[in-house]
Amino acid sequence: MAAGGTILICDDEPSLRELMRVSLDGGYEFHEAADGAEGIDVFDRARPDLVLLDVMMPGQGGLAVLDHVRSHPQLARTPVIVVSAFSSGSDRATALEHGANAFVGKPFDPDELAALVEELLALRV
Repeated sequence: MAAGGTILICDDEPSLRELMRVSLDGGYEFHEAADGAEGIDVFDRARPDLVLLDVMMPGQGGLAVLDHVRSHPQLARTPVIVVSAFSSGSDRATALEHGANAFVGKPFDPDELAALVEELLALRV
């Protein structure tokens, strides 16, 4: 495991996954998924310390991934940041109701995302 922890980036846009990796370049180990089904598979295998999750993806969406994370017996407390272009008040509320720790609208500020990731990873037990 990298010194900063392991992060799963689940987003169907390769350029956004790359932007997130570059924004967080601070000793993290990254795993990536391009849709919800792959996200669930990678989550179960990689057991990340934190998940960055898009809501709208082909096939299973991000909320299905979030529900899976929250139902996992050993990993339910894994911090999840929803990063989505759908950022109305109701979209944010829905993500939080499903158990997201935080919601970041797209386009995101790379420095703010990095600070939020560091904050949530610092809370790990």
